[in-house]
Amino acid sequence: MLLRAGGAFLILALLWIVLASLYTQLLAAFARPLIPSIESSPGTRYLVEGTRIIAQRPLMRQTITNVTTSRTPLHETSADYPIALLAALVLATPGWSLTRRGRVLAVTVGLLILTQFLSFLINIEYTKLWPQKTAVGLVVSTDYSKAKMILFDWLYAFSEFMGRGFFALLLYFGAITLVWGRPEDRILDATVGRNAPCPCGSGLKAKRCCGG
Repeated sequence: MLLRAGGAFLILALLWIVLASLYTQLLAAFARPLIPSIESSPGTRYLVEGTRIIAQRPLMRQTITNVTTSRTPLHETSADYPIALLAALVLATPGWSLTRRGRVLAVTVGLLILTQFLSFLINIEYTKLWPQKTAVGLVVSTDYSKAKMILFDWLYAFSEFMGRGFFALLLYFGAITLVWGRPEDRILDATVGRNAPCPCGSGLKAKRCCGG
């Protein structure tokens, strides 16, 4: 399995290089409608530059046309391979039918994308709390508090650590735990009697297993 998983990961990692910019656009598109509720600086924009998402936040307004802004990196997807890792593990798992692989892949990848989006939101809040250097000194967000900074410092560290593949592994082993040993839905051959042993190998009669 390890050899199959390694080969699948290599192929999917190369595919990810092509899809990373599209995934970046997707994350930014989901986050932009939330700007009014999560950003304290009116006029904040989330810009996509290749595979990076940049927060452009107004800091000081000297005149109508002269505004000091900060550019803060929020997310980088070019080297973000947990989705490729998770997909490779699911595809390389022996003993699963194509249907089961598809279901497990859809659920686990969907949950992984959700965790990545939550990590992205944590990073947004964390970077808002950074003091910003300007020509007149440091500017601190109106949302700043020491307790909030400590909280999001820990959340940011946790999401960064788990985002290096540990979320993917957790979801994969969780999926194995949930489906291991469970018979798959099958259409029985017409020649298999209801009182005959089920062909799935469970040891039960067909009528109490796949034919139930």
